[in-house]
Amino acid sequence: MISNRVFFKNLLANWTGLSANLVVMFFLSPFILHSIGITEYGIWQLLIVLTGYMGIMDLGIRASTGRYIILYLAKNDINKVDETIRTGLGIYSVLSGFILGAGFLLGIFFPEIFEGIPKAYHRLIAVLFPIFAVNLWISALRTVLSSLLAAYERFDLSNGSELVVLFLRTIITIIVLKMGLSLIGLTIAVIASNIAGLVVNIILCRKIHENLRIWPLLLKKERVKELYNYGIGAFMLAVSAKVIGQTDLVIAGAFIDVNSVAVYSVGAMLIYYSDSFTKKINGTLFPSLQKAVTTKDLEEVKFIMYRQTRLYLSVGILLYVGYFSFCQDFIKLWMYDPKTFSMESVYKASVVMQILAFAKLILLPGSFSRSILSATDKIKFAANMIIVEAFINLGLSLVFVLVFGLGLKGIALGTLVSNLTIQVFVLPFHAFKKVKISWIEFLLKMGSRGFLSAVIFFGICFFVQKLFIIQSWSGFFVQVGFSVLLYIPLVFIFLLHEKDKKTILQMLRKKFLAI
Repeated sequence: MISNRVFFKNLLANWTGLSANLVVMFFLSPFILHSIGITEYGIWQLLIVLTGYMGIMDLGIRASTGRYIILYLAKNDINKVDETIRTGLGIYSVLSGFILGAGFLLGIFFPEIFEGIPKAYHRLIAVLFPIFAVNLWISALRTVLSSLLAAYERFDLSNGSELVVLFLRTIITIIVLKMGLSLIGLTIAVIASNIAGLVVNIILCRKIHENLRIWPLLLKKERVKELYNYGIGAFMLAVSAKVIGQTDLVIAGAFIDVNSVAVYSVGAMLIYYSDSFTKKINGTLFPSLQKAVTTKDLEEVKFIMYRQTRLYLSVGILLYVGYFSFCQDFIKLWMYDPKTFSMESVYKASVVMQILAFAKLILLPGSFSRSILSATDKIKFAANMIIVEAFINLGLSLVFVLVFGLGLKGIALGTLVSNLTIQVFVLPFHAFKKVKISWIEFLLKMGSRGFLSAVIFFGICFFVQKLFIIQSWSGFFVQVGFSVLLYIPLVFIFLLHEKDKKTILQMLRKKFLAI
């Protein structure tokens, strides 16, 4: 069992990395938008999304490599850990040719898909897509090495590497935009920082994994088969995640206009970043969960599941109820500019944020489902269900946009309704069966706690907004800060696990005594 000290150290490391990304995103996103304009910002978002689609060509190898590194470390089979790493790198290197080909094709057909893109950008886009394909390959190699750091539960090192990448990308982005390089400059920033991250990961992995070998690359039949057996399910999940999370932007660009891509992106951006905060709880606990499943320690599995859900609720309710309550004031202060981001855009983006925040909120009680199904080798079932959800999402979004004319609101509603169908009921039900826990019992314990806490916190936010008037960032942060202070006792009363309460109080006591 992972100790509380190590768990919170790892979780803090993960959240520190994400917080840094969030801070950079907060300051850098409006700088980029106002520097290049709403049209180029929309094009940039589409480039990122479509490059992400190229990433699914790994057929799940990225996820399966990380899983088997953890599995063989739990069995203390260092030879197979080594083979898994080298095979994962080998498969990625082979696939890089296909990814590069996809990049050329996307560059050629991009203007046909998005007819609203001005002709002046067509040639530039055709050049940028292959470059992004190469960057995707570099990212894949870096991810395999990050999986090794995670398997050793050295999240401090893996997040340290990410901070290096973030720092370099931020500095280079500011420099190139000040030079007026626009989309080309942003691409340079991404590529250069990613290469630096790969070098740092190699150094860190050599530090913690004795005699690390990444060359010569392997394509050992046994390891390849193993990785793909698990990886196909992960691939299906990845495809579905892209449909659910990013096809929204593609629909906006293809069926509305390129400016709407920028508006939707602003509304969804904070949701996507914050979703990573809750997922880091899963990422921090998953190595321990996988080891508990491997050793058939069912009591430990149950403990981790309840702990994860309570932490998900504690963090998720704070984030998503907060976004739902404060989104319009936040987006106005953050992005409003009469020339590049009008008040109409502010309103549309805030509606998108509210709908997506509510969609994420209803998923919190069943947040453990994918972890349990992945750890128990039932990832293909989860993948099949998420694919169903993805098609529901895509179909409903198109209907809401093309038939009912709901625009960006309709795209977000497609995501909300599809979430209800699969992730709220189907996946949790099957995960309960795997760990032999009563579904009704769990919903009564966790669902009721979450619902009551969310309602109370929404009331707190509503009261605080009436109490303080927002006219500037200082007023906004007073509102948010006061709401968070009132939320803390709510977390301790209704949500946190007893073990985590004691650990946090002990940590605070030590800090207080040290002062």
